[in-house]
Amino acid sequence: MLSKQSEDFLVKLRVELLFRGKKEEDIEEIEAELRDHLETAEKQGEDVHAIIDTPIKAYADQFSKHLPFINLLTKYVTFYVLFLFALFTVPDLFAQSYTLTVSTILNAIFTFLITVILGLYTIRKLILTFGDSKKTYIFGAMGGILIFGLIVLSTFLAHHFPLYEIVTLNQQESNIVGIILLILVTIICFILKQKIYAFILLLVCLPNMIALVTTQNGSQIEYLIISFSLIIALNFAFIVYTFYQFRKDSKNKN
Repeated sequence: MLSKQSEDFLVKLRVELLFRGKKEEDIEEIEAELRDHLETAEKQGEDVHAIIDTPIKAYADQFSKHLPFINLLTKYVTFYVLFLFALFTVPDLFAQSYTLTVSTILNAIFTFLITVILGLYTIRKLILTFGDSKKTYIFGAMGGILIFGLIVLSTFLAHHFPLYEIVTLNQQESNIVGIILLILVTIICFILKQKIYAFILLLVCLPNMIALVTTQNGSQIEYLIISFSLIIALNFAFIVYTFYQFRKDSKNKN
């Protein structure tokens, strides 16, 4: 078994190579090779500090010259950005009307900046600084909560301060566009083998869809009450399920 310092070195190297857009298969091959070398050296009592004390960027440069630059990370970031846009747009289309505003577009741009650029930079910085330690998870969780809070605040401001209305769709138009986009995003998720994202989008759209069906001739207040109640119920169910899984995993470990 590797020492904590060696494990941290491998984690940091993996992250550095991943953020450079290297193929995951090549990264795993490099990691396995280094792991075997470090394990053998540590078992024989040899000093491995010459390797693990090498700056990560300098060590990663050695492999960058021999690896094909396939920017896998860029592909997933692009997919994630498009998914975020769908997540913040499609559910709103299953309403009694939909208005695209300047604030909606600015909110999408802001969400991209803080989740992708700031989020990925923070993750990379934390792992390269603290490695696989409790500090990484604690600061990562704190950063995640902060980013989520900023997204909620930004979305709230976008809804209440539209700035300028670009286009307004009636119920029929917005529902048709919503169904088309939902089907399109689902197909893309299945093609990219990311079924969980399709499920998440459907789950987020579900309260609005059910509220829309049950209040065809109802008021906006009834629609909001049903939609909000379903969102609370789904969140409560998710928390209960997460707690159950955590308890189950804890019992299995013991």
